[in-house]
Amino acid sequence: MASNNERSDDITLVPTNTGAEQRKDSHWSDDKLSGLPTKKKGNAAKAFMNFLYNPKKKTVLGRDSLNWAKLSAFYTVFYFFLGCFFVGLVYIFASILDRVEPRYHNTESAMAVRSTSAVVGMGFRPQPIVDDSLIHISNDPSQQERIGSSLRLFRDVFLVQSSEAKTEECSEKEPASELPYGTACLFNWSHIVKSADHPCSDDNLFGFKNEQPCVLVKLNKVYGWAPIKGVLPSNIQKLRGVSSSKSTTNSDVYITCTGTHAADSDVITSTTYYSLGYPDGSNKFGVIPNYFFPFRNAKDHVQPFVLVQFNKLPLDRLVSITCRAWAPGIEHNVRGMRGMVSFQLYRFHTNTTSHDDDDNDD
Repeated sequence: MASNNERSDDITLVPTNTGAEQRKDSHWSDDKLSGLPTKKKGNAAKAFMNFLYNPKKKTVLGRDSLNWAKLSAFYTVFYFFLGCFFVGLVYIFASILDRVEPRYHNTESAMAVRSTSAVVGMGFRPQPIVDDSLIHISNDPSQQERIGSSLRLFRDVFLVQSSEAKTEECSEKEPASELPYGTACLFNWSHIVKSADHPCSDDNLFGFKNEQPCVLVKLNKVYGWAPIKGVLPSNIQKLRGVSSSKSTTNSDVYITCTGTHAADSDVITSTTYYSLGYPDGSNKFGVIPNYFFPFRNAKDHVQPFVLVQFNKLPLDRLVSITCRAWAPGIEHNVRGMRGMVSFQLYRFHTNTTSHDDDDNDD
C-alpha cells in the first residue's frame, strides 16, 4: 500500500487548455490598459463641460442665474463703498495739505537723513538722454544741432518768463524772501546770454558750433533753502584772493567745475563761467547772488544757473567733469552726489580733416 501511495503522489495533472487561459488573460490585460484610460478621459471632458454649462441643472460654472445675480449684487455694493472710502480718504488728506509749502522740508525732510544740513542737489544740461551723463562734441553739423536742440528745449520750457509772469526785480535790499506770495524774481535766459554774439547763444549752437560747449549747471529747487550764516569755504576765499575767518550772513552761491580725476584736470586748461555775478565771464567761478534765495514755489520762478564753457577740449579723449556748489550750509557727498554733479565730455571728429585746425588744442 505504501508503494501505491508514493506512486500516486508522484502523478501530476497537466491542464489541457493552458494556452486558451493565457490568451484570455492577455486579452483582458489589453482591454484594461487600452479601454479604461479612454473612458476616464471621456468622463473628465464631460465633467468639465458640465461644469461650464449644465443643461439639466441650468448652471454656469456651478452657479445658477439667481446665485450669479446675488454674487454680482454683493460685489457691486462692496466695491462701490470701498471706492467711496478711498475717495473720502484722498479728499481728507488733500484738504489738510498746503498746496504751496511742504509740511516737511530742508532739515525736517527725508532728504536730510543722517545729515545736519539740508541736501542741495545739482543738475546739468544738455542731456539728450535722461539717464546718460555723456555729452558729445563733434564737428558734424547734424550732431551739433541734435545736442543744441536739447539745451534749446530746456531753455524754452524752464528758463523763459512771459510778459504776463508775476515777477519783481530782486536785489540786496529786496530779496526773494520779502516778495509777496506767488511772486518770483525777475530772471531768465536773456539776463546771462544778452545777445546773439554771445559764445553761448543760440546762433552759436550754445558753443557746440565751435566745439567749445556751454554746459548749463544749476541748483535743484529746494523749498525754503538759503545759504546759512557761516565762513566762506577756503577754496573760494583763495580764488577771490581774500582770507577771513568771519562769518557771513548772506553768502552768495559759487559754482566751480574741475576734472573729476587728476588726469582730467590736466587737460581742462581753459573754462569760462557766465553767471549773474559775472555776466561777461569769469575764469574762476560762477556766482548766484544770495538774494535769489529762498525758493518759495512761485509759479513763474526760474532757477538761477551758470553757463560753463569749456574752451579747449582734447580730441578723442573722454573727460570727466565734477561741478560743485559752494556756500555755508552746502554739504558735499560723493556717494550721494550732494552739492555736486558729474558729467562726461567727449570731443571727436567724424572725418580726419577738421573744418578748423584744432590739433593744437590737444
